[in-house]
Amino acid sequence: MAVLGTLVLLALVAVTQIGARRADQASLEQRVHDFTGQLTPRGPYRPPDPAERDAVLGAIAALVPTGPAAGGDTRDAHRVLRDAGFIVEVAQDAAGRGFLLVRSDPSSARSWGLIALPLGRAPRLLVEVPHPNSDYNTENVGLAVLAIVPDAVYIEAGAHRRAADGRADVAHEEDSLFHALAVDLSVRMRLPQLQLHGFGDRDDLDEDVVLGPGDAHPAVRELTDRIEEAGLSVCRSWVQRCPELEGSTNVQGRAAARYGLPFAHVEMSASTRMRPESVARALATLAG
Repeated sequence: MAVLGTLVLLALVAVTQIGARRADQASLEQRVHDFTGQLTPRGPYRPPDPAERDAVLGAIAALVPTGPAAGGDTRDAHRVLRDAGFIVEVAQDAAGRGFLLVRSDPSSARSWGLIALPLGRAPRLLVEVPHPNSDYNTENVGLAVLAIVPDAVYIEAGAHRRAADGRADVAHEEDSLFHALAVDLSVRMRLPQLQLHGFGDRDDLDEDVVLGPGDAHPAVRELTDRIEEAGLSVCRSWVQRCPELEGSTNVQGRAAARYGLPFAHVEMSASTRMRPESVARALATLAG
């Protein structure tokens, strides 16, 4: 009886420990929201040097499903990322689908980003949030797209766009890890990029969404129809004037144009971003 009692006690302890671990494990959505909320204009930031950048790119390449480096020593890739200041963990979305979540420390100058890689699913799309906690709720739109296209890679900047006197504005700085990852993944895997932005109320613009850039890829132009079918109005930057929102100076867009790859620069009104479901399904069609 004593032995049986001991076994029962051990079983109860094990169940309690498992339950505690599950309770401590936040969802992908919660991790993204917690990370985003820590980014402020006064936060620290410096871009990676070339050696740091290349090391992280190589590690991410080793972890992306079906990438040319897939099947390599993933333990080494994890070590490289940890040495670069990243936390590496597995997280599940609200539907229980697994992602490898790689996130930097917003309190560190190496605040380089958050990357969610689908586990066991070859990516079809890059979902990008370059201005978290500045273009408010763009991460919610990104997560809503990810819920529809779980075989996508999600990339979020690791610092507020005004941090380090604006050096952290990854949509306009080619030395950022965000830019390096966007170019490497899109070119190497031929992935379309969906980059999410937001604008406030304006007297000179009535549309819900501004789609760019001005030399938009045919796939991006077709995206306009899907957005309008969702009941939203669109300013097409290739045929209309969409003041200061066309994305013509976006460095990821310029790189995509050089390689002939789809890049959708999506500016959304505040009301649209407050209702991610109103636009997410249309945006998800860029994945093909």
